[in-house]
Amino acid sequence: MARLTTPVVGAVRRIYRWDHKMDPRIAWLSPMPPARSGVATYSRAVLEGLERIGYTPAKHKIQPYWPIKHKHWATVPWHTMAVYHLGNNLEFHGDIYDLAIRTPGLLVIHDLALDDFVMGMVATAQPFGHQAMREGLLLAPRLHGFEEAERNDPLRVPYVAHAARNARGIVVHSPFAERYLRAFGCKTPIYVAPHPVVESEPHVRKAEGAARVIRGSLESMGMRTLVGVYGDQNAAKLIDVVVEAMVHLPQDAHLALVGRRIPGYDVEPLVRGSGLGARVSIHTDVSDEDFLAWMCASDVSVDLRYPHRGEVSGSLARSMQCGRPTVVSATGTYLDLPEDAVVHVPAGRLEPHELAATLRALIDDPERRRRIGDAARAHTSDLASSEATAHVYAEAMDATMRLLWDPARRALARWGGALVDLGITEEGLAEGYGMSYARALVEFAPPPHEARESSSDR
Repeated sequence: MARLTTPVVGAVRRIYRWDHKMDPRIAWLSPMPPARSGVATYSRAVLEGLERIGYTPAKHKIQPYWPIKHKHWATVPWHTMAVYHLGNNLEFHGDIYDLAIRTPGLLVIHDLALDDFVMGMVATAQPFGHQAMREGLLLAPRLHGFEEAERNDPLRVPYVAHAARNARGIVVHSPFAERYLRAFGCKTPIYVAPHPVVESEPHVRKAEGAARVIRGSLESMGMRTLVGVYGDQNAAKLIDVVVEAMVHLPQDAHLALVGRRIPGYDVEPLVRGSGLGARVSIHTDVSDEDFLAWMCASDVSVDLRYPHRGEVSGSLARSMQCGRPTVVSATGTYLDLPEDAVVHVPAGRLEPHELAATLRALIDDPERRRRIGDAARAHTSDLASSEATAHVYAEAMDATMRLLWDPARRALARWGGALVDLGITEEGLAEGYGMSYARALVEFAPPPHEARESSSDR
């Protein structure tokens, strides 16, 4: 029986070849719904966008993997390429980081600050924890003079450098993230894909209907204006500042705190000590439908960050899609947004009376709130209609696959590693050390137009 099995298996393998010319499979390693992570809903939105523009499934078969299992360490390297989604949560992204280093591909960076992640890897003796820490500490001096890194402690040490250097391509969500990576010397190709529009218009319309019910119950208690803070409840959102600012606002202004509980941070003692009483309502771990309904019910949203970690807020993207004027910190990724679509307040930990003055100005000017909300909705509508996020992902995946298929790439990578081992620096390269071999390898690379044609043919 064994003698018969081997020829049959060999024949099947010859018919169904495991290579990119027959099946250009892309492994997609990311948390996926129902995982309680903002990356999960983001990832689903990107895949839906790629399908809408026709990138899948006929041209490139994308295989999502979640949760990550032991067998994936064997299957992922067989794919033409892998797309790795990396955040600052070791539970969700620890295995993804490990695979991204072992089998480099396209890296999607959701958080520039990986301090908690890397510390967790070191504490749990993960394989690449110490390497990531050493590389981050080594490159930290290059960020001296980079304003956002000096102002926000989590960005001072680029713990993301190890993963960024090993990647063959990087996707980030904002121009600020690209500037940060370039500031510490990252030379990996970078593609800026704006945060996708996560909610469908029918879902938003349904949420607006539910929002009227929410407002009706609050208005019966004397509310006229609803201020909302949405998303994960943590110290970086300066919820304590928002609560104290509410003390300076009229009695008919109410505050809603809606989002996931985060271990180590509890808003309830803060609210009880504020003296605001029924003017504050806390809604934790609500369903996605209720979350969106509360967002649509608000008159003003507040999405502050200090310290800033270089992330793009998914809650802010939803708030803008709902047409809500949102108060944000004038820092990092928030400065990449259209000025007329949000309301900026000073970066850092602002004083409660400063925030109260900004909120009061919005409360007293309904027409201004409408203009800002309309601009925010128009911005997200343009992103949705242009499928900007999906097109950038398609470009990034095609370009990274061309790089991986380059026959000279691995030889050049080994040569570059050998030069590093010999102590050759960029100054040495400028003087010509090792460059003759590198230039000779260029002859083996396919012309750019041929690479594009071979990719489009598939």
